[in-house]
Amino acid sequence: MVHEFSDADYNIPDVLHVSEAYGGGVQSAMSRYIENSPRLVHQVLVRTRTEHDIAEVCSARAVCYNGTLPGFLVAARTHISQSRPPIVHLHSSFAGLLRMFDFGPDIKIIYTPHAYAFLRRDCSLLARGVYKLAESALSKRTQTIAAISPFEAASAAKMAGKSTEVVYLPNVVPHVARPAPSSPASNKRFKVVMAGRISAQKDPAFFAMTARAAHSDVKWTWVGDGDADMRNELERAGVTVTGWLPNDLVKQQIAEADLYLHSAKWEGAPITVLEAAAVGTPVLARGVQSMEGLGYLLTDDCPRAAAQAVDRFFSDSNYRRTAQAATEDSVLVHSPVIQSAALTALYGRAG
Repeated sequence: MVHEFSDADYNIPDVLHVSEAYGGGVQSAMSRYIENSPRLVHQVLVRTRTEHDIAEVCSARAVCYNGTLPGFLVAARTHISQSRPPIVHLHSSFAGLLRMFDFGPDIKIIYTPHAYAFLRRDCSLLARGVYKLAESALSKRTQTIAAISPFEAASAAKMAGKSTEVVYLPNVVPHVARPAPSSPASNKRFKVVMAGRISAQKDPAFFAMTARAAHSDVKWTWVGDGDADMRNELERAGVTVTGWLPNDLVKQQIAEADLYLHSAKWEGAPITVLEAAAVGTPVLARGVQSMEGLGYLLTDDCPRAAAQAVDRFFSDSNYRRTAQAATEDSVLVHSPVIQSAALTALYGRAG
């Protein structure tokens, strides 16, 4: 179904956010950008993806489109051309295709990949090559690439043209009250969690193999749902799968855990990891390139090494303190105050 824009849809905001992949971490990140630049008028133009909706209330006026991807790109181009906001912030690779159009020097184009599509491991080498060629070509256009991780910023810088600015825009989560800390030395059974969609990106097979290889007496929990075969693999490994939960219960599951183990095969700057850090749950992350530079303690990129790291976390107090300290340091960098300052610089004199 094609959305017919009304005259009210063309009210001019200071910043127009455009996303084809509205849901999950992108949805959360966009809400924080809006929340942490409150002096500006924001509008959101998105292609709805109800299966990824995290039910987070967005304070900005939203214009939705329910058609195909090509139809969305045409509609978004028309919307931008007619409303002419001073800043257009494109979110994710497919919305980034709008960089092929020339909207004129009076519109500042900002692009945030939220994990480049060419990092995907659930598609062919040919498809990844096409994604890389497209990103390389579009990165030569006049724009600002606002990367959400040091790895993403480095990737952008390698492709950037002479008229491309690359900046770092860290993801954040709202401040939350931390629960009273519990000691890992207590007699309770330790709990290790991972949260997210059961999908190739989050790699539940890695989590399942880690659970099988670990020797510690641990309750392994996956917070979320998704692919049925992948869910079965988790459950066969003894992992409890909660299914989809409201946001407050997801955060409760994370806060009650002794350790958050992030198993994703590729990433941008995952929101669930930030949520774990915010509530004081120590983080261990799989040692993939995209997680480097975010400040978390990394394991080697294999399930057996991850299992050894989990065992060491529960048996070695020094290692546990190292993981906790790294997690605490990440909270200082990924804070609303830091993001607000970055957004002030990014959006400049808009508004």
